[in-house]
Amino acid sequence: MPLWKRLLRLLAIIVLTPVTFLIGCQSRLIYHPRACTAEHAALLAEAKGRRIVFQTSQGRQTAFYIPPQAEGAAAPKTVWLCFGGNAALALEWLLFTETWNDRCGFLLVDYPGYGECEGRPTPGSVRESSTAAAKALAAELGLAETELRPRCRVLGHSLGCAAALMAANDLGVDRAVLVSPFTSMTDMGRIVLGWPLCLLNRHPFDNRAALDEFARRAGARGVIFHGTEDEIIPLRMGRELAEAHPDALEFHPVAGAGHNDILSAIAGRLGRVMETFESAERPRAADAAR
Repeated sequence: MPLWKRLLRLLAIIVLTPVTFLIGCQSRLIYHPRACTAEHAALLAEAKGRRIVFQTSQGRQTAFYIPPQAEGAAAPKTVWLCFGGNAALALEWLLFTETWNDRCGFLLVDYPGYGECEGRPTPGSVRESSTAAAKALAAELGLAETELRPRCRVLGHSLGCAAALMAANDLGVDRAVLVSPFTSMTDMGRIVLGWPLCLLNRHPFDNRAALDEFARRAGARGVIFHGTEDEIIPLRMGRELAEAHPDALEFHPVAGAGHNDILSAIAGRLGRVMETFESAERPRAADAAR
């Protein structure tokens, strides 16, 4: 074989090997599913929560409903759909809910393959599971879906921001809190892998497009929190998303907070924003900033 052909074959191997690896292993790079433990079950019992079991194309799924904790609270006027990061479990939100609004209900949603859920996470399966979880909750509460949807708000952290926005747009939700959001998964790939490998992304979570749709909804309001020391998702991404929709979104940098400790840093502030979002009014900047 001529030398030039051998060199061409070697070049092809050098180029195609990482490409093949990235295409085949993207899910393992993006998602880090874990199973629930006895400690998580204990948290659920302590919060008097209950499992919401439903079926999707991925199989049996389980979300968790936490009723209002206020004494004498009836059916919730507001239900927050909560979506965690790519290595988080839904029940880990229970580490924070006690500091939030005790008049609200919370639907804690795991992704397929996480917690007690079957299947595999993809943008499509995450989207399907989120809307199916809301439908199952409506049945659990004895409400029509049209009765539940106006009561829903969404909260997401990291990857959960993408899940939260998809759910908001599918359910017609007009209130959202996003913590440490990225602009798009392709942009994150550019940071981690560089160009042009980032263009091989097969999990096209796009928060720019999702927020464009969300902000077009009449009266839509949202708050973005982002740590100034976020070592995973740059602060500039959260700022960019908010600045694209100044009439609908407020941006609050959290001084000194990183990616994984920001939820602890803003736990009290989240509760105050949730209280504001019980009404149809715009969130009070002072509440989010404190």
